[in-house]
Amino acid sequence: MMLPALTNRAQIFRDRRWRYGAGGGLFLLLCLVLFLLKSYQTVPEKDSVDRFRPAMKPEFESQLDGLAQAPRYAIDIRLDPKLDVLSGQATVRVVNTSTDPWPYLVFRLYPMLGQYGGKMTFQSVAIGKQPMPYVNLANNSAIRVNLPEPLAPQEKTEVRLVWKLDIPEWTDSSNTYALLGKSQAMLSLPLFYPALAVYTPGPIAGSGQWWLEEGDVRGDAALNVTSLFVVTATLPSDQIPVTSGTLITSTLLGKNMARHVWVTGPSREFLLHTSTQFSSASADAYGTRITSYWLPGQDAAGKAVLNYAVAALRIYSDRFGPYPYRDLRLAPAALSYRSMEYPQAGLLGIELYSLFRNNLESIVARSVAHQWWYQVVGSDPVNEPWLDESLAEYSAKLYTEELYGKTAADELQIKQWQGPFDTLKQGNSDVAMNQPVRSFASNDQYEAIMYAKGPLFYDALRKTMGDPQFTQFLQDYVAKYRYQIVDSSHWLTLLHSLNNPALDKLYQSWVQSPSNQP
Repeated sequence: MMLPALTNRAQIFRDRRWRYGAGGGLFLLLCLVLFLLKSYQTVPEKDSVDRFRPAMKPEFESQLDGLAQAPRYAIDIRLDPKLDVLSGQATVRVVNTSTDPWPYLVFRLYPMLGQYGGKMTFQSVAIGKQPMPYVNLANNSAIRVNLPEPLAPQEKTEVRLVWKLDIPEWTDSSNTYALLGKSQAMLSLPLFYPALAVYTPGPIAGSGQWWLEEGDVRGDAALNVTSLFVVTATLPSDQIPVTSGTLITSTLLGKNMARHVWVTGPSREFLLHTSTQFSSASADAYGTRITSYWLPGQDAAGKAVLNYAVAALRIYSDRFGPYPYRDLRLAPAALSYRSMEYPQAGLLGIELYSLFRNNLESIVARSVAHQWWYQVVGSDPVNEPWLDESLAEYSAKLYTEELYGKTAADELQIKQWQGPFDTLKQGNSDVAMNQPVRSFASNDQYEAIMYAKGPLFYDALRKTMGDPQFTQFLQDYVAKYRYQIVDSSHWLTLLHSLNNPALDKLYQSWVQSPSNQP
């Protein structure tokens, strides 16, 4: 409030009182009082991101201040005691961060993808109290919500969605790979809510598109912008939840149900994973609470996971830049001997705790690395999977080298990467790395390219740069693109800034074409 402006308005009031008489003066006095009250009410509002700060370590809370326009989800769900149905409602605040007007919004229904096997139905979709029409898209894996009027750039709206999710149940065989649903005494519910789709601007104004890829069972299927979540979940009280974010409260509701509330810092999605049988242990790493969960009979492996994760977080924080969140959780899941990454959480195939225990440490190392290469720096997992998968895999060598020395790290490289890649080349199956998942001829080819050729490329890059510059390159990558979605052009821009033709040649010979390396 500026004093000169008030002085001018007071002068106008005196002039009008003289002109209109005492009665008119009283009316104008009332108007002036109302104006002053309104003026005092326009002081800056309390920081609107305060409620999310508990999910961040204190020294990184300020990172939230740059995310005022990020989508915000206030989600309230209830899981029935039989674990068959999840009932949910969400209010999603959306800001149009593009330069195009949006006549409609698109929300992804990832549980409806074939590889997830769920079924979502809507009770209502509304803006305020006004019901909104919507249509299904992308084989029912998305809905388009028509708006009463186009949402202009920088404008915001709130959409309220009420839905029901029918939860699939999978077999309990050891080779079960269940991204969503019940299996082996566990319930996995990633992306159980309608998720705002990613909008990509086009080459000319108004030509942008919403991301509607359906993915492939070989790779990850979800692409999401960094968002902020408040999630309230009413669950059977015997369920032990493993989630993204940080727990704020837990309250018993009678004998059989409990209500939990979590908030997140900047996150690409929210995971809920539960079991009645989980045990757990926690430890601190650079101010982050790491918690490992395990099923009965997995005590030794579960505690080993905790030790591996603590070491990995410390090593990667030193190498890539600090981990900003208060929590990181790891737990078994019905993923056979594979793993799946989520914000502030990693799920590890149940077979890694027993039959494939020899692979557990390297998988944990890769899973923790995904907190940088997927969560902090996001990329399209369907069309450019190499951007996060290959770098996360290579990070396991940095972990091994730091803990066990160069010889052990070189042995890992020969066994896990060089051998499979040599076999790939001998079969004339080597192809470019920067391809969509569906472009690879087989699962074996995809995995050999992503998890063997890709990390070998990073090793060649590191040797050409030298270790100090390579470390700086990765730190710059995180700092420049933190909480954004990158593509190969962003990665190349950073590489080109080093002005080293040898690096460009490596990119062309490894990433853009079959490798010509021996």
